Amino acid sequence: MHDLEIVQTCVAKYYGRGRTYISREICKALDWRQPNGWLKDRACRDVLRHLDSLGVIKLPPPLVVKSASSPKHTPRIDDWTQLYDFDSPITNVPKSQIQIVFAKSNNYERLWNFLVDQYHYLGHRVVVGRHIKYLFWFDNRVLGAIGFSSPAWRLQPRDRLLARLGVNNPLDTTINNFRFLILPNVQVKNLASYLLALATKQVVKDWTWYYALTPLFAETFVQPSKFDGTCYKAANWVEIGTTKGYAKKGMVYRNSQEPKKIFLYGLNRKLRRQIFELLEE
Repeated sequence: MHDLEIVQTCVAKYYGRGRTYISREICKALDWRQPNGWLKDRACRDVLRHLDSLGVIKLPPPLVVKSASSPKHTPRIDDWTQLYDFDSPITNVPKSQIQIVFAKSNNYERLWNFLVDQYHYLGHRVVVGRHIKYLFWFDNRVLGAIGFSSPAWRLQPRDRLLARLGVNNPLDTTINNFRFLILPNVQVKNLASYLLALATKQVVKDWTWYYALTPLFAETFVQPSKFDGTCYKAANWVEIGTTKGYAKKGMVYRNSQEPKKIFLYGLNRKLRRQIFELLEE
């Protein structure tokens, strides 16, 4: 049976069970899985919505309808997190005593979501696809948070540069640093670049363990009207170009954002050297 016929059959057969159930059954039927064996059901739902918009299939209405007037969701902060001091200044942190804590599917992730929503200018949004989050701690005090996710699907400066390095599939070899936060009460010189180095070293191990893929590069975007990217430069990330201002919404790209600086980082010494050499040519 053709893949599209399988999709149409599953939609018709499980129409009353909802979109999530349909997407999971399609993934099982087509063996559409991530390298770690998990179903690609969220990506599948993007495809289904696109096929629905083209009239190829007809999806059932969502089982849960979000009201446009619903208040903005604020991540919940548990009572135990209120024991921590987010206000008193922190001015002296021995870097050797900083801990990086895995914050995924645990209480630390709820704290991560809360802090990013409260203190990061972009706030907290639910991340679709692969992602890993961390908190930085010192002496029972939270210093900040960082998150990595799947990379941008299309990014010409990155794709051209990686192609010159012989990398033709950046989606499986690149991760995106989508949030980086140091709490406003933390005032320690050169801390940001140190935390970036700490996190990029740790995420290679954890991403490989969690997703059965070893990342080789990290990318991030810096909004030039707000930041210069100084901490990334200090941590040996390299500016390789600018975005076109497009944001992906489902299967569609919309030109609705300020173009951002693109920074790239090789996740081992050899790759960092190769990137520098290419940019110097």
